[in-house]
Amino acid sequence: MPPLSSRDQLLKRVVVRAATSPLSLFLGTTGLLLVASPPTMLFGLAALGLEAAWLWSRIRDPHSAEVCGEEMQRSRWRDLITRLEDLTGVLDRDTAAALARIVESQERLLGLYAGSGTGAASTALVPHSRTDLTILLQRCLSLAEKKHRLQAYMSTLHTTEVQREATQLQSRVERTHDPVTRQLYEQALEQKRQELENYVQLQQAIERIDGQLAAVQCTFDNMLSKVVRMQSVHALATDAAADPVVSELNRLASGVAALEASLDEALTARGVA
Repeated sequence: MPPLSSRDQLLKRVVVRAATSPLSLFLGTTGLLLVASPPTMLFGLAALGLEAAWLWSRIRDPHSAEVCGEEMQRSRWRDLITRLEDLTGVLDRDTAAALARIVESQERLLGLYAGSGTGAASTALVPHSRTDLTILLQRCLSLAEKKHRLQAYMSTLHTTEVQREATQLQSRVERTHDPVTRQLYEQALEQKRQELENYVQLQQAIERIDGQLAAVQCTFDNMLSKVVRMQSVHALATDAAADPVVSELNRLASGVAALEASLDEALTARGVA
């Protein structure tokens, strides 16, 4: 069964929240008990009708959807923090520190907007930008996990031995006079060179992940300073589209998604991802 979309998950949560509310449980239970007896059947049907009307009103209520959406965001955020805590024990120190800084900056950013009063300044991160923050953190954690797998794979390799074998094959190519034998050695040498090139590209992938995490971390630091400066002079944009956080989040999300896609393609081709 394919996973539910975010919209379907939200609808499911709204329905469950409405169905499990005290009033809904009371009306539903009362209706089922009364409808089972002929003398009270009409009262039971009335109670069930009220239950259906209550559920329908809750499902169509924008406030219910907003509350459930915020609950989903908080739940996803808690799950990501738990995932980060589990990862911290296996990640290298620099990666773990970068992720911790990213989380700290995101929480400070949310705190700044939540405490900025009413208007666009306090709502610019609700709801879509809060979702963007969660997705961005999720992608950063995914990059960190890929880096960990790459480092584990690279630790099993012996590049110096491969380089030595390539040097020996080059010497044999130069010493061999038989054309057929030379061609075979050249084929073997080409394979070793490709193997070494793969190692170089895997190391570059690790470095790109480090660079991307550093870019995210520093961008959040910059966004924080911009928001603090703008709030201090009461100049925070009234148009959410002009808010610096919105544009920076879009740029960051595009960059991280592009890097993750390229890494997935490259690592799958090499049987590492």
